[in-house]
Amino acid sequence: MSIKPYDLSDAVSYHTGAFPPEAFDYAALLGPLEEAAASLARYDAKMANMVNSELFLAPLRRQDAVSSSRMEGTISTIEELYRLEAEEDAGASDPYREARNDDVETYLYSRALRNAQQALAEGAPLSEHLIRTAHQQLLFLGRGARKRPGSYKVEQNYIGDDRRGKIYYVPIAPEQLAPAMSGLLQFINGSTMRPLIKTALTHVEFEALHPFEDGNGRIGRMLITLMLWKLGIICQPNFFVSGYFENHKDEYIERMRAVSARGDWTGWVVFFLQAMHAQASVNIETADKIFALHSDMRERFRVALNSQFHDQALDFVFASPIFRNDRFVDRSGIPASSARSLSRRLSETGMLRTIEPAAGRRAALYAFDPLLEILKV
Repeated sequence: MSIKPYDLSDAVSYHTGAFPPEAFDYAALLGPLEEAAASLARYDAKMANMVNSELFLAPLRRQDAVSSSRMEGTISTIEELYRLEAEEDAGASDPYREARNDDVETYLYSRALRNAQQALAEGAPLSEHLIRTAHQQLLFLGRGARKRPGSYKVEQNYIGDDRRGKIYYVPIAPEQLAPAMSGLLQFINGSTMRPLIKTALTHVEFEALHPFEDGNGRIGRMLITLMLWKLGIICQPNFFVSGYFENHKDEYIERMRAVSARGDWTGWVVFFLQAMHAQASVNIETADKIFALHSDMRERFRVALNSQFHDQALDFVFASPIFRNDRFVDRSGIPASSARSLSRRLSETGMLRTIEPAAGRRAALYAFDPLLEILKV
């Protein structure tokens, strides 16, 4: 955006030469660091001990996509995200055509994170290539497609309030970005700093660099999840913190600005560690609710379906709480004739809500509301 009409009186500029910081108030970090590490360890142990933990992690991943996108003014819901996934999964020729831009952007965030996690799991390094690939996938369609997906900025960008005409932060200049990004990746992969502190510093530095024309916040929050796993803090690349940042957005922004304004790296790290602790507790609570629902529904599905395939049906609707019936028939692992009968019975008993009835060659679209209710943010 052009800078001329904007008020720069309260703007803070990038902290050239100050990253990584030389010193912290480690006494202030000790308590929050121990608390965050313990909470993350509890979360990781719970996920590791769950049978088929992906059933419980996948909903948390979608929930994070909604929260992270909402922080950027993209308003979507968990149901809309799952519905768009269902349409693509069902092989729709253009699953995005009738979707709102906000829902498409949230879906692309979820997919980009999933692909980045898969790349790391297959041995890819946490590199500029991985970050730029995630950005390219994030802005693949919609409004972001015009904002150089996968490429660094070539013009100065700003962080502010368009409606009020205020600039709050001036990131690094484009001509200084390449060495700064290289230095950030060297820090990520080479520093011997405590992993949680390193992750905190990486996030705030990435946001301060603001290397892309758009999508920086979402990629920066994605980096947190990827680093926690890559650095061995969690056993799977599945921890999501956007919910806390969304609920404390004003402090989140001010703590990051204070790094450049006053060199308050310690204050930022303390805030970040508090976020890790609080969000780990929330994620555990949400996972417990999903697990309890799964246990309760297992008996209800058994009684309602009176079929040897009740467990397969249950796991399918937890993995895809919105789905086209032909996907259930094809992918649930249940013989086709039985699958059709079971989905019909679930619909007739009210355990599935019919969003769209079958019409011609288009299969019915169903929703499993009990799980969607837990995930609403």
